[in-house]
Amino acid sequence: MNAYQNFLDFFSTNHRGRLDGLNELHFAAMTAQDRALAFDYLVKFVEEGGSRETVNGLFLADAGRAAPVARELLGARKLREDAEIAAAWQLQRVQANADLLAVFIRCMASGDKYNRANAAFYVAADVLTAELDAALKTMIRTETETLPLVNAINKLLECHGITREAVDKARFSRFYRGLRSKELHEKEAIFEALKTM
Repeated sequence: MNAYQNFLDFFSTNHRGRLDGLNELHFAAMTAQDRALAFDYLVKFVEEGGSRETVNGLFLADAGRAAPVARELLGARKLREDAEIAAAWQLQRVQANADLLAVFIRCMASGDKYNRANAAFYVAADVLTAELDAALKTMIRTETETLPLVNAINKLLECHGITREAVDKARFSRFYRGLRSKELHEKEAIFEALKTM
C-alpha cells in the first residue's frame, strides 16, 4: 500500500490514530506526485470552510501552494473559525502582518472556548500591539473557562518576556498567580506592573 493510500485511509478511520491528527509522518514517505494528490484532496475541504486539521494538512502537503490559498480564503472570510486560526498561524510563521493579527484577536472573542484558547495560544508574541494587549487583558478579566484563560495569561506574560524559562520561578509565579486571581484588583495590579517592563 502506498503512502497516498495510507493518507486517504486516515480519513476513514475513527480510532486513536485519527485523534492524533494529520502530521508530518503522513506525508514523509510520499512522492512529489503523492503530495500533489494529497494537496488536491485537502484543498476541496478547505475551500468548503475547512478545519484546523485540513488547513494544517494542506501546509504539510505543499506549503508553497497552500499559502496563497489560505490567504485568499482568510481574506474572503470563507473558513470556519478553527480553520482561520490554523491558516493565520501557518501564514504568520512565514510573514506576520496586521491582517493575521486581526484574525487571532477576533477569534479570542469566539463563542467556542477551544477557538478562544487556540487564538490566544497561537498568536505571535513578538510584537505586542495595543489591540493584542487589550484582547488578552479582556480575556484575562472575563474568561470563565480554564484553558482559554491560561493561554491568555501565558501569552500576555510571554509578550512581556516573562516565561518559565526566562525568569526565576518565584517571579513567574507572582505574575501568573496574580493574573489567575479571582480578584480583579489583583489582576489590574499585575497589568500595571507589566507596563513598566
